[in-house]
Amino acid sequence: MQNYTYVILDILTIAGPLALSFDKRVAFYKDWRFVFSSIFIVSIIYLLWDVIFTALGIWKFNPEFLTGINFINLPWEEVFFFIAVPYACLFIYACLRHYFPNFQHQGLAKLFSYFLLILIAVIVAFNYNKLYTAVTGIFLFFTILNQIWVTKGDYLSHTYLSWIIGIIPMCIVNGYLTSLPILIYNNSENLGIRIHTLPLSNMKYGIPIEDFFYNLLYMMLMIWIYEARKNRKQIHIITPV
Repeated sequence: MQNYTYVILDILTIAGPLALSFDKRVAFYKDWRFVFSSIFIVSIIYLLWDVIFTALGIWKFNPEFLTGINFINLPWEEVFFFIAVPYACLFIYACLRHYFPNFQHQGLAKLFSYFLLILIAVIVAFNYNKLYTAVTGIFLFFTILNQIWVTKGDYLSHTYLSWIIGIIPMCIVNGYLTSLPILIYNNSENLGIRIHTLPLSNMKYGIPIEDFFYNLLYMMLMIWIYEARKNRKQIHIITPV
C-alpha cells in the first residue's frame, strides 16, 4: 500500500474540486475546454523542467512511495500531479471570481508585485549558483512583469488571493511529499529553508521555500492563458466572424 502513497495524494487533491465542478453556481465544468488547454500548455513546460532537474540531480523521487511506472523518465504519479494540482488551483481561482467578482485591489496587487520583483532580484543576485532558486526566481520575475505590463494587472487580485488560499492545501500535499519524503531535494541547489507543516517533519525535510514561488509561477501562467482563451471565446460569441 505504501507504493500507492503518491497516487493517493494526487487523487485526494483533485477529487474535491472535480466533484464540485458540477455545482450549478460556479459551473466550472462548462469551462473545461479552457481549463484543460491552459493546464496542458503550462504542464508541458513544467514536465520538461521536471525531467531536466531530475536528470541534473536537483531533486529525486523515493521509490518506496511509487508504483514503479515511469513516463518520460518521471514517475507517472508526478505527471498526474501536474494535472491534479493545477486543476485544483484553477478551481479555487474560478470560485473566487464567481463569488467575489468585485474583489479588485489592483493597486495593492501591483504594489505586492513590485515587492516580489525586488525580493526575487535580490535573492537571485546572491544565489544565482543555486539552480532551483535561480530558475524559479527568474521565471517568476518575468512572469510578474508580464502580468503588470502586458495584462495591465488584470486578474492579479484574484490570482494572489487564490495563491494565498491555495497555500493551505499545498502545505498538506507538499508537506507529505517532502516530509515522508516522496520527493527528495538536493539542498545545495536551493536556499535550504524548509517549511515544516506536518508533525512527521524533521529539520532535514519539509517544504523548500522555493516551492511556494514555484506554485505562484504556474498559477500565474495558467490563469493568464485561461483568461486569455476564455475572453477570446467571449469576444467571438459577441462579434462572430
